[in-house]
Amino acid sequence: MKPLSTALQVQTLEDLQEQVRQKLDEFLDVYSFYRQTGIAWIHDEMKLKAYELHLLNPAFNYLTN
Repeated sequence: MKPLSTALQVQTLEDLQEQVRQKLDEFLDVYSFYRQTGIAWIHDEMKLKAYELHLLNPAFNYLTN
């Protein structure tokens, strides 16, 4: 997993958009895996990915229970 600080190092708008796309892909992969397995630590990983996405794009919001 990439450190969070790496995800926030962008120089251009295109860099930021690419980081958001990559993080969204990661989130969707983890979300899909969690839906298949229901494993608690995968759920925690999903929440972390959602938080990282929110840092990159404050409009992103995923509510979990």
